[in-house]
Amino acid sequence: MSSLTENEMDRFREAVRLLEDRYADFRLEDEKTDQELRTWLDGSDQPLDWAEPKGVTPDEWFFISTLYGEMTLDGQRTHIRKYFPPLFVDAAKRDMRNFVPGMPDYQGLRSNWMSRRLAKMGEILQNRNVTMAEYTENLRELSRSASPADPMPALDAIIADHQASGWKTLSVFVRDCVGGNSFPIDSRVERELTKHDLPNDERALISACLELGKNPRQIARMFYQSGGGDD
Repeated sequence: MSSLTENEMDRFREAVRLLEDRYADFRLEDEKTDQELRTWLDGSDQPLDWAEPKGVTPDEWFFISTLYGEMTLDGQRTHIRKYFPPLFVDAAKRDMRNFVPGMPDYQGLRSNWMSRRLAKMGEILQNRNVTMAEYTENLRELSRSASPADPMPALDAIIADHQASGWKTLSVFVRDCVGGNSFPIDSRVERELTKHDLPNDERALISACLELGKNPRQIARMFYQSGGGDD
């Protein structure tokens, strides 16, 4: 079990207090994630061809979060908007089960691991004979057993399924679609952790949030906001 030291816990408690004061008027609730994603990706441009009039499907969430990658926010947005119509809508028919290795439509994706991640998700779903929505609901069920001693069961499960050595985008999916405990650490969050002399340890940070009776997803969003920059 990974946990913060007593001194780290004191610093974390103070950091959370400062961030909660700073973002008291911000809308960082879980219920806002679908609309915020659509607002960000659509902006003033032609709206993406979403499957539903409102909301974001689990298939859409997994595809989009996988394409976040190591880019600026503008770069992420451009990348996702470029590949959403031809790769997700046309080639995969909006269904994660249709992603397989070697699809020609992967050509040009920013990182090679993105196509492997998409194909692996398709393989997992096909092998288990479940939809992405059913898989997501299973993760939600797992997340209900979370405790400071076992703080991120849903994230642990999807990491294990993907045999992932890096899982930031999986963590984003768990945070924003599943609603399970996660604390995605990118360069913005890492800057804020460093500012408070806190470790880059997702499991320990989630456990600390639970010990304080806080929602790890909201605290993670505060760290992201405060980290500044455009990563």
